Amino acid sequence: MQVGAFLVWSLMAFAALLAVPAVSHTNALTTFSLMASSAAFVGMAVAQFMAARPPFVEALFGGLDRVYHFHRRIGISVLCLILVHYFLKPDFKGLALTSGLNQLAASAGKYAFYGFVVLLVLSIVKIIPRTKIEIPYHLWRYTHRFIGLLFVMVAFHQMFIKRPYDGTALLAVYLNAFAALGILSYTYTQLLPWLRTRGYEVFDVAREDGATVIAARPLRRALRAKPGQFGFLRVLKPGLREPHPFTIAGIEPDGVVRFAIKPLGDYTQALRDGIAVGDRLKLEGGYGRFNHRRGGKKQIWLAGGIGVTPFLAMARHLNGDEGQDIHMVYCVRDRREAIGLETFEGQAGKLGNFTFVLHDSSVDGRLDAAKLANGSAIDPAEADLWFCGPPPLREAIVKGLKDLGKRPKRVEFERFQFR
Repeated sequence: MQVGAFLVWSLMAFAALLAVPAVSHTNALTTFSLMASSAAFVGMAVAQFMAARPPFVEALFGGLDRVYHFHRRIGISVLCLILVHYFLKPDFKGLALTSGLNQLAASAGKYAFYGFVVLLVLSIVKIIPRTKIEIPYHLWRYTHRFIGLLFVMVAFHQMFIKRPYDGTALLAVYLNAFAALGILSYTYTQLLPWLRTRGYEVFDVAREDGATVIAARPLRRALRAKPGQFGFLRVLKPGLREPHPFTIAGIEPDGVVRFAIKPLGDYTQALRDGIAVGDRLKLEGGYGRFNHRRGGKKQIWLAGGIGVTPFLAMARHLNGDEGQDIHMVYCVRDRREAIGLETFEGQAGKLGNFTFVLHDSSVDGRLDAAKLANGSAIDPAEADLWFCGPPPLREAIVKGLKDLGKRPKRVEFERFQFR
């Protein structure tokens, strides 16, 4: 289990444990109900904190991609816990500051519950069951912002609702601390567009067969990112203002950045059609831990399609003295879709520690583990496998190498699904 996941589950479990001495003088039903609500409240607060994207959290989870995947698991857990609290209604004679606040807190909790159920289900369910209807990303993102407001309502509910313990109880202090954490985190996330973004101007746009390649220079402060990381990009023009995560295909010492974005959906197609030289961008980053310098002395890089972007950034920064031998395989459906070939071929021609192979599936057939192993300058069993591309390709290659007795020492990849 990741360190971050262990800490979060422990914080939630501790809230549930603190509820036992605070309410056990009531009855078992009330105890279980308030154990569930206490754990759920801490989970909500932690989720708000994670949404603020504090840098040290990436290290605890192994990257922002895994932070967001765990964020989703918290949402599922919170949904289950608040359902337990709702259906196991507490039954006790408790304390209340004033009857007016108590009634208001009860109403806030009720409406927040309904809102949480709707928004959490909307966040968890990407495609409507038994249909091909996918909930649009922009709708998910817009509605997801209301979860912070609902958390404020729940914080008010837990603080002023009638309860079987007073405000000096350890449970009350613990929950109040997380209430402050969640509310401050939500406030900070609303300020992110002003606090952590950098202004850029587009100076080149190339609409290649495989991707839209965008180059931009900083207007003031440059983005701080390492090769292999990704950032959130939004264009300051109608229809393109929604921030989306994209891997940075190149970053130069003077702050110039390049993105290679394949038109796979509505937004990326609109970006391809609408982006132009002179457009202003807002960038935030870099995020992620996909950087070969964390890897072993022997590495195989495998890129599938537009998954080449982090490798393009990393290859540009190779200088031959890394102390690592790297063999790269770039798999495309057709050579015309390949981007950055001049970079990879140029580096392979002048560096002794980097070799490169382009796998053109239209000519070479489908890439499998045997072809990868036979064509590699490095034995996969002695190397790390760094992968970026379609998950089915990764799963097939890893399984195939295992069946061949050439299981890599470790497999590094990122999960680019943020909901």
